Formats: sequence, structure tokens, C-alpha cells
Amino acid sequence: MRDFLSDKSEKNQFKKLLYKYIHRQGRTSKAELLKEFHVPNTTMTRMLAELTDRNLIHQAGFGQPTGGRPPILYESVPNAGYLIGVEIARTDVRVMLLNLHFEIIDKDRFPFLKQHTPQVTIASIIDMIDSLMNRHQIFSLLGIGIGAVGPIDRENGVILNPESFPAEGWKDVQIGEILHKRFSVPVILNNGANTGALAEYYIRNDHEENILYCISGYGIRCGYIQEGRLFNQEQGDATSYEHIIIEADGRDCTCGSKGCLKAYVSFEAMLNRLASKGRPSTIDDLFNSKEALVREIIMESAHYYGIGIANMIQVLHPDTVVLHGTLMYHDAKYYDKVFQSIQKHIGSRLNGITIRKGVHGENATSIGAAIQVFDHFFE
Repeated sequence: MRDFLSDKSEKNQFKKLLYKYIHRQGRTSKAELLKEFHVPNTTMTRMLAELTDRNLIHQAGFGQPTGGRPPILYESVPNAGYLIGVEIARTDVRVMLLNLHFEIIDKDRFPFLKQHTPQVTIASIIDMIDSLMNRHQIFSLLGIGIGAVGPIDRENGVILNPESFPAEGWKDVQIGEILHKRFSVPVILNNGANTGALAEYYIRNDHEENILYCISGYGIRCGYIQEGRLFNQEQGDATSYEHIIIEADGRDCTCGSKGCLKAYVSFEAMLNRLASKGRPSTIDDLFNSKEALVREIIMESAHYYGIGIANMIQVLHPDTVVLHGTLMYHDAKYYDKVFQSIQKHIGSRLNGITIRKGVHGENATSIGAAIQVFDHFFE
């Protein structure tokens, strides 16, 4: 599989396009492929035979007959290769092994603590990848994808200087080069909001869907997919959303400005708000406390978050907005309040736009990181 995907010769390009289409469709017939690619029947028959002989696709049952024999359906072989997806967040690190249908075979994680310098963290990631591959006897690893907190240098695979990491030393960390040297496979680094958006996009069959994917927690990070392509790919793009101004001359933000979304919605913002009211708190209080003041501050944050997302919708016009974050999954009332605030500030323009929680939950960033490795072979 790696040889096939890495072959950029003109002769192999049509086969790769054919394989990608079959992979994306799930199951498809030769008749459908002929309509899509407009090549002679003999050419299509030969290409399908070649892909089948190389164990890249296989026959997967029969479709509905249209007057004659039921058509043979083809699908990609899920175990023709494997992918690793890594998430480096502010609270933990996750490593997942996936097959080519982007199904999780196995996974591991560890909490991200003060002792997790780049050297310690990368060594632990390498140990996890080795363990997963040995456990499942994987010899056909296609690549490693990483979704991380930014800012990052995507082109060179460098984590530049992420905010609010618990450990020191995370400046200009060449994680892509280190993992590439160790495993001799492509390593693709991206912001976790972008890889999460990819994961949500790939569960849908609508190839034209535009998705705004929003992560809330220690900060606000967003990824946007427009017609199947990531819209924001410059350094700092994913975190720029948290500096949307939602209140002129409002609360001080860490960026030096005033009234930024981050200053109202992040965990730190909520804890600062509670402290200003004489209630010193911890993040655990945000998840577990039933105290009236704590709940009031959380709901206030949700209100402002809805305003920020409404502003993003006005500019980007997404078909779907996916809300991801610990509070989103942990606190139904928080999610409901965010939704109500979006609705209030968008009104009838919300018609036709889907607002939902992430389907993949905490696995989204790692799954999307693996998907981006697969996608890069077709660029």
C-alpha cells in the first residue's frame, strides 16, 4: 500500500484516483465508477483487477439489481495499511492505531503533567506507537499524524511555542523530524482543531458540506472545512477565533486587547470571574460544583460563547457547527445555553444550519490526525 500511494508516476495517477473514490464511497459498483470516470469498460475492468490483485480493494457483496444480475460492489481493504493518530493537548496525550477505514484498532494515553518536557513526551509517544504496533503485529504503517495545540509550523513539523502547557521547554520542538527518523514514514503535524474538523467531515457522505469545528476549554480553537478542504492553514489561524471581539472595551485578554472571546469563555476566564466574586475555584469545580454562583458563571460563559460562534457563522456561513470540549460533553445545560445564545443572535439565519456536539468525542483530534496522513498521499 505504501508503494502504491507513494508512486507519483503519471501511469499510477488514475489508479490512485480510482482507489480514492472507492475508499470515499465505501462500496460502489463498476457501473457507478464508469459514470464517474468516463473510461472504456475494458480499461475499468483492468484497473479494478489490478487493484484487487494487489489486495488494495476487494469484492464486498452485491448491490441492487436493475433488470439483470445484481452488480458486484467493491470496497477498499481496511487492513491493507495502518495509520497512527496522535493528539497533544494541554491535559493529556493520546495515541491511536487505525486501519484504512479510519476505525480505531487500539489506543493509549497519558496525562500531560509538569514533568512532560518535549524529550519525555516524545519518548513516551514512541514507546506507545511501538507497543501498539507490536501488540497487533503491524508491519505496514503508512504514516503518523499529529494534532497539537498551536502555534505550529505545519510545513516543517515544528511545535513553536504553545500556550499554557504544563511543562517547560516546548519551544521550536521538531517533533515531525524526530518521529520520521524513528519510524521512516511521513509525519504530518497540524492544529488539533483542524484534525478534529477532518474527523467530523469524514463521517458524512455530503462531500460539499462546510464544517466549523470549535474546541473550548483552556482556550478556543476552531477549524473550518470548506468543500472538503481545510480553510485555515496559516500559523495561528486555529487560535485566532478566540480573539474575536465580543464586547468593546471589555475584559482584559492575554493577547493585550480587550473584550476577546477567550476572556469570557476559557476555563481561566471562568476561574478569574469566580475569584473576582470572592470564590477561588479550581477547574474541577467547573465540572462538579452545584453551587449557584459557579453555575451562574458557567452559564454566563455559555452565553458569551454563543455570541462568538454567531459571529463566526455570520462570516463563514457553515452548513454544520460542531461543538467540542469537556464541558460540552459533561454539562448538558452548558451545551443548551450555548445553542440558545447562538439562536438568539442569529435568528432566522440559523435555518438550515446544523448545530451539534462532536460525534467522535475525545477521539476526534487523533482520528483526524490519522486521516490527514492518508489524504496527503493524494495531494
